[in-house]
Amino acid sequence: MSQNIDSLKKKIPFKWKMYMRYYLSEKIQLSISKSKPKIIVTLAANYGNLGDVAITKAQVNFIKDLFPQHEVIKVHVDELNSKLIPLRRIVNPDDIITIIGGGNMGDLYEFFEEYRRTIIELFPDNKIVSFPQTIDFSESSKGQESLSKSIKIYSKHSNLHIFSREPLSYKKMQKSFKNNSVYMVPDIVLYLDNVHPQQSREGVILCLRDDKEKKISNDDKEQLLDLIKEKYKDIKYYDTHIGDENFEKESADVELDKIWNSFKKAKIVITDRLHGMIFCAITKTPCVVLPNSNHKIAGTYYQWLSDLKYIKFIEKYDERTIMESINELYNIDINNSEKLNVSEKYQPLLKALKG
Repeated sequence: MSQNIDSLKKKIPFKWKMYMRYYLSEKIQLSISKSKPKIIVTLAANYGNLGDVAITKAQVNFIKDLFPQHEVIKVHVDELNSKLIPLRRIVNPDDIITIIGGGNMGDLYEFFEEYRRTIIELFPDNKIVSFPQTIDFSESSKGQESLSKSIKIYSKHSNLHIFSREPLSYKKMQKSFKNNSVYMVPDIVLYLDNVHPQQSREGVILCLRDDKEKKISNDDKEQLLDLIKEKYKDIKYYDTHIGDENFEKESADVELDKIWNSFKKAKIVITDRLHGMIFCAITKTPCVVLPNSNHKIAGTYYQWLSDLKYIKFIEKYDERTIMESINELYNIDINNSEKLNVSEKYQPLLKALKG
């Protein structure tokens, strides 16, 4: 009996589940003016992944810089079930819906993709702009089924603009979403400039992942850490994912300032996290970057960051090359290195929002 119920639950469309949750819960009244022009930021991050939190901050900043007269409304991931439906009733056809950028377009984080499809379905008459993403649907039957669902729903929306943040995702999106407008711009966090105030630098920060996106084996990781500890004594650990239990939703900016200031006080950061690399780019911090399990780090580095002398990407794991790169960047004169400047690369995003 329970198996039949579980099977039935899986067949219920996600949008219907959202409606049921909404009508069975206490109704939320939104104190938002219907008449004022609005831009909605959906899937906003208020959890312990500081990469996603930084994406939310950068996306909101970009929109506010572009539309100072508009009301910008964030709808966090944990508020979607309660706020999306009442929001639908006060959104005008000229209001713009945006979907958060990041690396969750695919079946690895399926619930994000379910939410994205639902948002696109719920606002058929509004311009929708999906901020720069990495697409990564697996070749498994589950992954291809998920991709087919997305293609079907995305393709029905006549004013959907989809942004990739690196070339491989751009090609995949063009192939999959032929009925939609597809573009490529940098990860939106690269819009931020956090170089100043500069800090006195010392020591090494290790920012290494330990989840399903890691590529380096545990043995290789341990050997590398031993080599680093043998040469450098002042070593700190700071992951861009601090865990939901360590993250207070009201202090997102405080947590971002903490990690950015920590990076600015380090002589070098060693990371295999995309936003570990990006945080180094926007704080002008020397960084050795190791590969992860998908294409988002390599694609972002080669497309947008490879000219920066203070960031080096090691595509194939090799202890000697890694240690040589660490030694080189540890002693680099960072003040004589060129600052990141990709502001002009966001013109397609600006035009999609303004057009």
